[in-house]
Parts: sequence; structure tokens; C-alpha cells
Amino acid sequence: MAGHGSHKALPEWLHNRQTKGTDVSEDFAGCCSMTPDLVKRLGLVKELEGHTGCVNCIQWNSNGRLLASGSDDKTVIVWDGLVGRRMARVETPHEGNIFSVVWMPGADDQLVGTGAGDCRVCILNVETGATVKSVIGHQGRVKRLTTAPDSPGVVWSGGEDGLVRQWDLRERWSMDSSNVLVNLTHHAGRGAEVKCVSICPSRSELIAVGANDPFVRVFDRRMITCSRLDPSAIPDTECGAVAYFVPGHLPGVEAAFHRKLRPLTSTYITYNKDGTELLCNLGGEQIYLYDKFAMYSTSAPINLAVIQNCDKRQVPANNGLKNGQSRTAFKNLPADVEALKLQANSEFEAQDYSKAVYLYNQAISHHATPHPILCGNRAAALMKRKWDGDIYAAFRDCLSALFLDPGHIKAHLRLAQCLTELDWLPEATKCLDNFKLKHPEHKKSAAFTQREIDLNAALEKKSAASNRTGAAASSASPPPASSPVLSQYSAASFLRSDDDQVEAMDSDDDSDDDAVRPPSSPILHPGGISSRLGNISSEHSKQEFEFRLKARDYSARFLGACNTTTDIKEANFLGRNGQFIMAGSDDGKFFIWDRKTTNIVKVLVGDEAIVNCLQGHPTAPILATSGIDPVVRIWQPRPEDGQENTRAVGDLEAAASSNQRRMNADPFETILMNMGYRMNVDEEPGDANEGAVQCRPS
Repeated sequence: MAGHGSHKALPEWLHNRQTKGTDVSEDFAGCCSMTPDLVKRLGLVKELEGHTGCVNCIQWNSNGRLLASGSDDKTVIVWDGLVGRRMARVETPHEGNIFSVVWMPGADDQLVGTGAGDCRVCILNVETGATVKSVIGHQGRVKRLTTAPDSPGVVWSGGEDGLVRQWDLRERWSMDSSNVLVNLTHHAGRGAEVKCVSICPSRSELIAVGANDPFVRVFDRRMITCSRLDPSAIPDTECGAVAYFVPGHLPGVEAAFHRKLRPLTSTYITYNKDGTELLCNLGGEQIYLYDKFAMYSTSAPINLAVIQNCDKRQVPANNGLKNGQSRTAFKNLPADVEALKLQANSEFEAQDYSKAVYLYNQAISHHATPHPILCGNRAAALMKRKWDGDIYAAFRDCLSALFLDPGHIKAHLRLAQCLTELDWLPEATKCLDNFKLKHPEHKKSAAFTQREIDLNAALEKKSAASNRTGAAASSASPPPASSPVLSQYSAASFLRSDDDQVEAMDSDDDSDDDAVRPPSSPILHPGGISSRLGNISSEHSKQEFEFRLKARDYSARFLGACNTTTDIKEANFLGRNGQFIMAGSDDGKFFIWDRKTTNIVKVLVGDEAIVNCLQGHPTAPILATSGIDPVVRIWQPRPEDGQENTRAVGDLEAAASSNQRRMNADPFETILMNMGYRMNVDEEPGDANEGAVQCRPS
């Protein structure tokens, strides 16, 4: 058996155990706790019945023997998750739906904490059924609790009143307690809501906070003095924030998502077990991973070099160019990677762009170092597929290709197209001007001419819209601005390998007929200041302004699930080493992705309506899920006995495509679906119910 991401076979593992003893046990358990073969065999083994309402939260205890669940029926049930037996049922003081349940560290698995829609935080003894602590601690629904293994008796709560509060069992609990750790309303405005919180397991002084906007904020508790809730108090000038994270294409577009009834909201955030990666399920969009390079880099900001220094490192027109890229600095791709690339090119030519992206992802993962051919080709496929965020992902790939090969003509032209489609028009103009200076022999080509036509059409459309709005409205609006986060990073930031400490794809570019290096001086980068800040106003603090300017971009994204209906939908790591990513979906399915390739590897039907919760067992290849159905489901690898797994979805691509269409459905149809009407928004002509998704609201 080989661990995922490891080339070791079982005999090698056994030899290492004999020679190194227990030193390799943790490595073995991490690599082999969940492998591709085990994921492939996952199936339903138990349904735990006992609740009478939706099961909104589940959590294993530290050794994986017990599983706690909280429900709309206002009860907490403790299960023996491995046997499937109910151990205890606790009636809680809550008068609203329970949204979060956690095991209290240092309590010998006797105490659990709960947060609910009645604004109350409770500590319950699951052995006696007694309520140890209970307080109406928020002025909005309590959506998430979190704990730290090294802080026994302490629990943190996040509520829709914009507060994160720290509760200690040794202290008296009240609404007036001096335990407000974070008050987002002081920094992000009166409408700020805390939707989720998570403590970093390796550095418990760090707490990540997700809100009703696309930003994830990380605070250092050592820099914060807890205080009483005083609406009249002047906000502290130091908020304790150490980093903000946001996908680079989302600040500034929040209003557009609201109009589509897809508010951008972090519905769940979690660290991996080492605290080196932070995963965010962003409601209304996709699932994003911020890795150790994004989280802990302290290098000076590096800006992009798309539109300057165009006279340096020029590639002569006759210097080995073929199909729009220079090849002199790169060896041929290895045979296995070349085969994947050729397969992907064939799928691209057949206009199966999702399959092409899938294969390019595999090729890039297989290749030891980044390669401009693979990056450039994947960018072309992403630009054709156009799922949410694909254009921005293609933009990043174009930067990577140009950083590796400044003479990559197709990547340069694709970059201009991405900038145009992202509506970053001043930068698109400069990008094309740069191309004319760098490649004058191609400025009359059909591809370049088409980019100019597209850009001019976009400029005219924007000018017409501005004229309709009128001078008064425009004077009240912030100036056009640039994309977020990327001012921190050069293209090298997208080219990291696992061996890098901090920093960092075409043999022939067959996929399309269509130069970038770190700059020596700062430049404006795509989108301007106001876009980078998002929906900023006078209510936002100076610190909020500054940290949004320095927000860090994502490292990887995972597509396929739909998250527009509930605001408690989780995304989690699967496997002790986080080899896989899993998340629930509005179509009643849950998706599992390969962490390295970001490809979907398994889709299972987990609920009659919506899967909200997924929690992997801490040591075994087992996971628990819950959602709208009043049951908890336990999944583990099925025996290889030839029996059909009726819960498995065969066409993974169709399931993902269906959800992308659902996310972009007409807002009126979305309203009807959320009222329970069965709409066929997922059907394409001739599909006749194939892959249709029928969700009910929670």
C-alpha cells in the first residue's frame, strides 16, 4: 500500500519500521490513513438515528471513540461512532437551533460546548445531562465555537453580532463579562457578522475569523486585551490582526454577488492538523486553501511586471519560437507528463474543457517543477470553461508562464484577455501596449487584433455605462481601482513546490491558436485601490483599510460543490496529513478532491437535500456527515466484494457542472428553489433531467 503523495510501497514501510522503530509510525499513519484506493471504496456503513430535526453540527472527540451531534431539535446526542450506538441524549437549555458543538479539552470527554440560534452558549455534562454553564452571550445567533487543546476549560464563540468572545469555565459568565476578544463591527462596519472561528492547532495564539464578506482575518490573541462590550467605547487602534486572506478577484464585486442572491460569506474555516494550511468554504463561490507560503511569508511585497520593463530580457523574433513560446531554456517534458499533456490537448480540441483542466492539473502535479507550457495550456482551458473564478485562475497561470518564459507570446495575449474579462481595463491596455513593444512583428496578427477589438468594446461599454450613471453618481463613487492581494506577490508566488521554504506550464502549445518577471519598482496592479478594499466605507477602521490592502491571495481552490443555500456548510481536510479536501453541497452530495491536483476524486450522495457537515475521524479512514436529514451518516471503505455502491455518483464532471449552473441560476429561480419548488435550472438542451440538482432550504 502506498500512501498518497508518497512513493513508498508497503515493503519499504515495513523495512523503515524495522530500522527506525516508532519514529516512522506517525509518518505511516499520516500517509496511509486515507489513500486514493480507500477514497475510491468509500461507502455508507451506518445511519445514526435519534434526532428529530436537521443535524447542524458534528464533532469527534480527540481519540475518535465518541461523536457528538447537535440539531434543530435543540438536543445533543453522543454516539459511539464506530459501533453506531447512542450513548447519551442531552436536553439543552437552548431555545433555538443548535449550530455548533465542540468537545471541551481537559474534561475527560464529559463536557461539550454548544452555540445556537438563541444567542446562547452552553456547557453540558454529557454523562449527567446537567447544564454546567449557560449564558446569552451574543446579540446575534451563535454560529460557531472553537477550542484549543492546550487551553482546557476555554471555548471561543463567534456570533452574528460581529463578536468573538472567550469563555473560561473558571470565571463567571454574563453578557457583561470582559471577554470580548474581537469586535468586527469596530473595524468592518455595523453590518459585520462573525460566521465561523478556528484556533490554529500548532500556534493556539492565532485565531482565524470568517465573516459575511470574502475576507478571512487572523488575529493574535497575545496582542489583544479582552474587554467588556461597550457600544459607546472608542475602538482600540490596535485590533490584533496579523493577516487577511481573500481570493484576488473577489474584493469589489460583493454587491454583484448580492444581486445574484449569492452573498459572499465564509461558512466554515479550519486549519490542518499542523496549522500550516487554512481552508475556507466561501459561500456563494468556491472553496479556497491558503497554504504556509501565504500564511507565514514575511518577505517584502513584490509587485507584478506585466506592464513595465518591457525592454529587458526580450526574446528575438527568430530565437527558437514555436507556437508562441520560446523553448531554449526548458527540457522536454517527462514521458508521463507529456502523455497527460497530449491527452489534455485532445480534450481541449474536442471542447471538453473540464476534462482538459483535469488532465492539465494532473500533469502540473506530476511535473517536479513548474513549466510554462503546462501553465499556458491550462490557462487556455480555464478561459474556455469559465466556471466561477476560472478567468482569475487563468490570469495567475499566464503570469506563471510568463515568469518562466518571458517570450511566451500566447500567454501574453491570454493575459491581456484575462485582464479585459476581469474588467481591469487600464492594465489590459498597458499589457497590450507592452506586447506591441516586445513583439512588434506580431502586432498585426489576428490574435492581437482580436484582443484589441475586445478591449475597445469593453472600454466603450464602460464609458456608456458611466455616461448613463451621470456625473453626480460617479463623483460620489470611489475611483476605479485594482485587484487585491497580488501587489504582494510576483508570478513566482504561484510556482512553489513542496520543497520551497517560502516563494516560488506546452512541449508544444497545442491547445489554442492564440513575460513576466518580478519588477524592479512598484506598479499599479490589476483592479486599483477601491477594488482591493472591497466594499469599504467610513465605518471601516484604518486598520481594516490597511490589512485589506495587504490581504494575501489563495494557494489552491476546489470546485464542484454548490454553497448558496445554508451558511453552516463545512469544508474539511480528509486524512491525517490532509491528503484530500471534502465539502458538502446544496445538491445533497458531498465532494472529495485530491489536495495536490485539486481534481474531484469522489462524489457521494449524503443527504436527501443538503450536506452541511463533514468530519473526518482523527485516526481511521472514517468520516461522519450530516445535513437536512435528521440522521448522522458514517462512511468508510467498503469491502471489495463486487457489490454496487448506490451512493456513489458515476459522472463526477456532470455533478460539478450541474452545480456551477445552479450557482449562476437566475435569482428569481433561486428564490423559488429555496422555497421548495423543483426547478430545472441544471438542465441543458437535450439533457432531460440528467445531473439535475433539486435542493430544499435548510
